Amino acid sequence: MSVNIGLKPEMIKASVNALNNLLSDHVALLVKSWNFHWNVKGPTFHSYHVFIEEIYDGITEDIDEIAERIRALGERPVGSMKGFLSHVRIKEHAEENDMPEASKMLATLGEDFEAMIRELRTDIQNLQAENTADEGTLSFFSGMIERKEKTAWMLRSFMEK
Repeated sequence: MSVNIGLKPEMIKASVNALNNLLSDHVALLVKSWNFHWNVKGPTFHSYHVFIEEIYDGITEDIDEIAERIRALGERPVGSMKGFLSHVRIKEHAEENDMPEASKMLATLGEDFEAMIRELRTDIQNLQAENTADEGTLSFFSGMIERKEKTAWMLRSFMEK
């Protein structure tokens, strides 16, 4: 059954592309969070290990919400590594790189959350410029910005002395 929600196909296409970018950024951030969670060490091990787990649990919830938003628009979210790699804007932590110290892990995640916030703001501006009239996705992005801002703040606060 086709979707008839008052959006033109090109409007849906623009929203879905932006949503797939966001989905892919979240998958990259999830993998980076897992990597840091598995490899954190030092005297702060326990608190960092637990905190990073809370971070990736939140990312997992957001991944599901983003994919469901794409489905609500009648489209199929990317679901393969190839698809994610074609949309991702967040840099991964490459295998050949040394694992950073625990505090640098959190600083890196904080930088990634802030980068995601900037990308979301750009996505909103682009969708508005294209006159998509997709208020649902614009609202979804605004809510996502609020959640990412809170996580970025928590990461910064966790590292304060």
